[in-house]
Amino acid sequence: MRIAIIGPGAIGCYLAAVLTKGRHEVWLLDKNRQRQAILEKQGVTVEDSGNSWTVAVNVTVEPKDIKAVDLVIVGVKSYDTKEAISRAAELIGENTTVLTLQNGIGNIEIISEVVGQDKVIGGVTNLGVTLLEWGKVRLAGKGETIIGRSDGRIPVQMRALREAFNSLGLNMRISRDINSILWSKLIINVGINALTAITRLANGRILEFDGSRRILQELVREATRIAKRKRIKLIYDDPVAKVE
Repeated sequence: MRIAIIGPGAIGCYLAAVLTKGRHEVWLLDKNRQRQAILEKQGVTVEDSGNSWTVAVNVTVEPKDIKAVDLVIVGVKSYDTKEAISRAAELIGENTTVLTLQNGIGNIEIISEVVGQDKVIGGVTNLGVTLLEWGKVRLAGKGETIIGRSDGRIPVQMRALREAFNSLGLNMRISRDINSILWSKLIINVGINALTAITRLANGRILEFDGSRRILQELVREATRIAKRKRIKLIYDDPVAKVE
């Protein structure tokens, strides 16, 4: 496959390295020329279980250098989604699939407005990847990646994508209810991410203090109430227990 990955963060760099090693033609699309130069010179290095390996990668800041591809993977922050996918219009051909592996909700809808709903697949990845510095990542765990369409259909392109990823050890499965998966991860992030940023506490330490633990619980309960109003079925029975 010809693959373009928008956003050379932790997940973007890791997937670029693995897919390139698997003999796919992969391009990283960046908007930072300084980072592009470093990636071009040094490639992507993956640290995994005490070992490390490096792969030379294609990287550019110009979508016209890549042209239309089979698969676009969107890995930017949610607030950059519209700008990123609009800028990448030249990557989208008649048979291109666009896979979002972003945190949060609403990205499928934003991307669909630009490229059309039929081209878009939503996804959640539980790969434990940390960005150490530009072009250098550490893999802590090979969690699964779950993909699906908003309408629940499973087109042949999605099955082919799953097979391609699984053949490289990237554990991928398909869900007919991707909104459930997206919201289930969102609620975990709601309970943890902002609270750790505000308190400067590591994830595990939030539960050590009564005040921060109560805030976490209330955040999760509020997000769960919203999910229920939207008739989203979560993948766990007790959201507070799941986050704690």
